[in-house]
Amino acid sequence: MKRCWRDGFVAVMLALVVFLLGWGRYAVNDEATAVPVNVHKRRLPPVHRKSPSQSVDSRTHKTVTGLLTEAQALKQIDQLVKSHQIMGTLLLTTNGAAGVRIKTYGYADLATQTRNQPNEAYPLASLQKALTATVIQQLINQYKLKMTTPLSRFYPQIPYARKITIRQLLDHRSGIRMAEPQPQVVLPTETAQIDFTLRNLRSTGDHAYFYTNANFTLLAGVIRQVSHRSYMTMLRRTIIAPLGLKHTFAYNQIPGNVVDPDAYRLSNGFSAATLISKPLQSSELGCGSLYMSVGDYYRFMLSLQQGKLVGQAGLRELTSNFTPRYSGGRLLSAKWRYPGRW
Repeated sequence: MKRCWRDGFVAVMLALVVFLLGWGRYAVNDEATAVPVNVHKRRLPPVHRKSPSQSVDSRTHKTVTGLLTEAQALKQIDQLVKSHQIMGTLLLTTNGAAGVRIKTYGYADLATQTRNQPNEAYPLASLQKALTATVIQQLINQYKLKMTTPLSRFYPQIPYARKITIRQLLDHRSGIRMAEPQPQVVLPTETAQIDFTLRNLRSTGDHAYFYTNANFTLLAGVIRQVSHRSYMTMLRRTIIAPLGLKHTFAYNQIPGNVVDPDAYRLSNGFSAATLISKPLQSSELGCGSLYMSVGDYYRFMLSLQQGKLVGQAGLRELTSNFTPRYSGGRLLSAKWRYPGRW
């Protein structure tokens, strides 16, 4: 799937990968390091050791080879960001919320020389799916839904709806296919947004894995029907307000005093601004219509993984017991548990 605005922003939240590394205990490895961008999206090259680094383990007071000190790790990160001309916001921690550090690079708006800020809200794009899935699991915990509930209960007009379950929607195994058509104008209501998806999706009956935003827009519609509240109201009641998220907004409700960053691509050695399609964002209810700061997204993910939002049993159900695959709005692997998709 290609979208001009997501290419410039999705990797902003990849900064969350860095918090898994441990500072004062940063392992030097041969894997790509993910950092946030609003210049262009790419995986950075491996970090290779010329000679083993050494640091002292604060618990054992022994010298450990292959680890970086905090200063060494930050210097290496800064060098990577600079060498790849990346602009954005980066969150790191090795001690949960208490150890969070946020670094900013470059500009949110080159024309006005507005620099990126720690609490800047970026388009969340597909990482929003983890929030939508969390609300679904909360409804399951409340016995208002089951993973086996058929889609036909909510949208019987969709072909094969009786054979499509909530679980299959969460895991992109519903048989539904949809490209990423862009509306001609901004869709003004959640009902209009869902109707746009209903008009453009195609249900095939083939339940092989196929990634499509339509699954999560339909889940947003399920949330509306089960709760009898709007999707955004449910997000505010169940996630945004309980966690005290102060930098999370719908795409069309960003306060005027909040930095709304431009998207940039690197073109012929220069950063070229790219327009973000508001009509496209308006069509992606539940899967690409939110803006969020890296701090807010980290707090959400940490709370989810700690069981504060759905409980540990609910988290295991949502992620199919952490099976290494896309499940419940997150791409899981044997090594990392990544939110969203990349």
